[in-house]
Amino acid sequence: MQIGKTGISEAERAHRRERGLCFYCAGADHFRLQCPQRPRGSRGETNKSGQRTANTQVIGSLYASFVDDEKKKTRILVPISLIWEGVHLETEAFLDSGASGNFMDRCFAAKHLLPLVLKERPLMVEAIDGKPLSCPHITHDTIDVCMTTGVLHRETIRFQIIDSPSCPVVLGFPWLIEHNPVIDWTQRDIKCWGPSCQSKCLGRVNAIGSLNIATAPPLSTEVPECYMALKEVFSKTRTEVLPPHRPYDCAIELLPGTMPPRGHVYPLSQKENDIMEEYIRENLERGFIRRSSSPAGAGFFFVSKKEGDLRPCIDYRGLNRITIRNAYPIPLITELFDRLKGARIYTKLDLRGAYNLVRVKKGHEWKTALIHVAGITNTW
Repeated sequence: MQIGKTGISEAERAHRRERGLCFYCAGADHFRLQCPQRPRGSRGETNKSGQRTANTQVIGSLYASFVDDEKKKTRILVPISLIWEGVHLETEAFLDSGASGNFMDRCFAAKHLLPLVLKERPLMVEAIDGKPLSCPHITHDTIDVCMTTGVLHRETIRFQIIDSPSCPVVLGFPWLIEHNPVIDWTQRDIKCWGPSCQSKCLGRVNAIGSLNIATAPPLSTEVPECYMALKEVFSKTRTEVLPPHRPYDCAIELLPGTMPPRGHVYPLSQKENDIMEEYIRENLERGFIRRSSSPAGAGFFFVSKKEGDLRPCIDYRGLNRITIRNAYPIPLITELFDRLKGARIYTKLDLRGAYNLVRVKKGHEWKTALIHVAGITNTW
């Protein structure tokens, strides 16, 4: 969007556009919207005699709708959800630093039955090159709607109605100034928000979440009646034995000509050594591991948990380096978070002995051998 017109020629306008100069004064350190020499205040529309009328105001132009296809590929589109009068709409918004306001396409608003309100005064809109658009006047705004950008950023916003079928929703320069988002131009995504958003746009969401958690009733330790048919799934005793071998057991395929390396014994404190012996004894009794004379052997050590307990770890980095990787695509964390927006109910699953729920493929157990001061064992 650009404000108003100037009396420069088309050649001069092209020259300034090419070199990033101000359309108003030809300065190099700012654009026309921020030009210190440009008169402030409202200006009228030009009538047939060349005079501007007093009931119209030139506010800017939508650049995004009139660029060529190659430039459209460089647009920054962010996922948004709009809520008004019980309606919940998922769509995308175009971030346009050249737009002088926030805009919505007329047909898009009509399609989704978004109520409009008549402006007190019509505004005139023009293209970035100063040419008028097919519908040069803005006469309506949307009602106030609740807009969520991404997952947590929420605000109340009103859009001006224009004809912009290629960009149904546009968030312009004033919106960018207000929220000051940090944009990853490579990923074409908003990474974080400005300081004011932490208390204004993000704080409301966090406060609601905290209130819900604080007032939630205590969780029952009993399996709900509607899940009684699945009671065995929650059985602790079932986790004391390994599942049977299945077609999807975990196979460890090695690169041709490679052999699992033999690690070294990590030094352990007396406390860690006692816990390790207990860990080995319990898992031998359960059948999760067995004694072995495997030529392989990964190191065994402990890391501290947040609660202060010790977590047993096996150093399989050497084995991982010679393993043929499974090419199955893993979802991106950012994509998974985006899919959570708008959700009301969440389920948390805490798996007992999760790594023991999938068996190592028969004949591949020797590759998982771990070495410790008491000997060598394989996982099953």
